[in-house]
Amino acid sequence: MSRSKILVVTERYWPEGSGGELATHLVMDMLRSKFEVTVITGTANPTRAPGVEYVYEPLLTKREKPILWLNTLRLIETDRFRRQLSESDIVYIPRFAFPIIPYAKKAGKKVVVHLHDYIPISYTAVILAPYEEHRHRIALDDIGMECAKGFRYCVGARALWWLTKLAKKMVSQADKVICVSKRQAEIIADQIPELESKIEVIYNPIPLHLLNLEHRKELDGMPTFLYVGGDSYVKGFYVLLQTLNMLDRIGIKANIIFANKYSSISLEILNKMKEKLKNVNLQIAGRIKYSELLRLHQKAQALIFPSMWEETFGYSVIEALFLNTIPICSKAGALCEILAETPATTYMFTPGDAKQLANKIVDFLAVSESSIKKIASMIRIRVTERLSSKSPEILIPQIMRG
Repeated sequence: MSRSKILVVTERYWPEGSGGELATHLVMDMLRSKFEVTVITGTANPTRAPGVEYVYEPLLTKREKPILWLNTLRLIETDRFRRQLSESDIVYIPRFAFPIIPYAKKAGKKVVVHLHDYIPISYTAVILAPYEEHRHRIALDDIGMECAKGFRYCVGARALWWLTKLAKKMVSQADKVICVSKRQAEIIADQIPELESKIEVIYNPIPLHLLNLEHRKELDGMPTFLYVGGDSYVKGFYVLLQTLNMLDRIGIKANIIFANKYSSISLEILNKMKEKLKNVNLQIAGRIKYSELLRLHQKAQALIFPSMWEETFGYSVIEALFLNTIPICSKAGALCEILAETPATTYMFTPGDAKQLANKIVDFLAVSESSIKKIASMIRIRVTERLSSKSPEILIPQIMRG
């Protein structure tokens, strides 16, 4: 008996991107033993899952949504794509190539959309936390966040606000929509009620290398914290800067390692703070290889994660707890859901509240090193149980077949 064929269309694929792209790669690794899988992607050198066919598509290299969607429409008109579609049984969309959906449905194909953010309801794909305070002003929040980046972004957001309505219309035609947390599903269903019956909640897979890693720390006596959000407003960069000033004023001695991408302006701000602060020491690692990030986790006791948006999953936090790095994070989105009933809730704070974050860090510093190890182990065990309860290895193939 021949296996069903899945056609995956995604403009980005791991190692490009972040948590969503990593999750897509892990899903491909699960599906390859049960289906014939072909991935069409704009990533030239994807990390390849054995047995999966990867097709580089130049039309998917432009990531700006209007251009991507126009190019996706051009792709649909090509003989090569029509041939691939005709040979497939299921179409899987894990990113933003939504114009494929209505065309695939007309061709009689089952369509599964996997949402890792809020793109069908938000131009920026971001919903600020808490949702209940922002549910009626999502478009205004989008414009505000884009205008903060500069004039060009501001003009784009004002001119292209209607793209969200178009995305909503296209996604609504899918047979199934996978959300990666209950919180994300609640928000999507509240904004698009017609999707409620189509939504399935499946937590993202845990990367095998995290499960198999030796949980070893190399602490040097000085409290060390890791921040991996870059200079993103929604990741809480500016909240963290306020917190560090507060900690320095009360004489807290600690190292803070800043990983990920920082603009020249942000680097200037960090370097000036580095000179000014007397007690808190800043280390700027910047954008680093994954192997180097794992090494930084060995040095860090805790991850500071002051997110300002309704996190759909939070791979950085999941990664931290599997490396015995305790997350000190905001009560944002799925983080509350995933960390519920674990000691990590002791160190959670209101999004955007720099003073609360400072207090949580002070509380953390009062805990002994031996207690920290026990707490980290308890968090890891409980979260592993929770994520395993909605096993993607079982549920995603079921959705594809059903």
